[in-house]
Amino acid sequence: MGSAQPDHVALALAAGKNIDAADVIALLREVYSEGIAARDEAEALITFDRSLAEATPAWQQYFAETIADHVVHRQEPGGILDEQKAYWLVSVLAPAGRVATAAGLEAVLRALELAREAHAVLAAFAIEQLSTAVIAGEGPAIGRRAHFSRVIDAEDVVFIARILHAAGGEAGQPVSRSEAEALFDLHDAAADSNNPAFDDLFFKAIANHLAAAAGHKVAPRSEVLAPDPRLAERRSVFGRPQVDEEAGFRLPAGSVQSTALGPDETAWLSSRIMRDGRPTAAEYALLRLFAQDTRDPDPSLRRFLDHAA
Repeated sequence: MGSAQPDHVALALAAGKNIDAADVIALLREVYSEGIAARDEAEALITFDRSLAEATPAWQQYFAETIADHVVHRQEPGGILDEQKAYWLVSVLAPAGRVATAAGLEAVLRALELAREAHAVLAAFAIEQLSTAVIAGEGPAIGRRAHFSRVIDAEDVVFIARILHAAGGEAGQPVSRSEAEALFDLHDAAADSNNPAFDDLFFKAIANHLAAAAGHKVAPRSEVLAPDPRLAERRSVFGRPQVDEEAGFRLPAGSVQSTALGPDETAWLSSRIMRDGRPTAAEYALLRLFAQDTRDPDPSLRRFLDHAA
């Protein structure tokens, strides 16, 4: 913390609704010129953000950068979002389970992007925030734009891709089980209204997770999750699964060493696909990908595997 005038910050926080956002930001930049190091000061800033009736884009950017810097760089271990940091950030930004402001959600994403390595719970949490907003058709993850309930649109896909790319850290770690679970929840919430780019991203992320969980070598997630150029020519398909090979899904060449799954991975995939009993285009694509190498699949998956092979 800078040594300037902490009383100015107290004044700004106490009377924030009567002070122009630009003035508040200027005061905070002056006082915290070296960033916020103390946990209670970060929590005070988060409380202030929740008190704002309407936050400007400039405030959202300043708040997100400041909180992300605090948790990633001002707390040990530096540069790493370990489990303790991740759970602290979730607890202070969403004490009731849902982030209250767009600035708070942006702080989560900025923290993921700043960290060299991040605990998987934070990325899963961010995806869950979008799921909540998609179901309701409103919320911080959507912002002020018009959004139909249970529909994943192009901007949602950008949001998800940003999370997934950042969460891999510098090493591009594989998609974790908690991220995969959150993606399946999001997928199921809008299974009949998915943007084609989401279907592609979902397919690649789940395939990356399954192959890595089975012990196979996989490429860094940034390579695995690269957009398919064919999407520009593929239209969205609703209702019945899209299973024709011409419009099918595929992983980048060499991104997965093997598609043979063990019993644990097969059982998990079975439980997720069978949960709603209506395999989608992306789920059929996963089945086709893994069916050829998976031995003795879970019986509940056999009829789907036989159809997809």
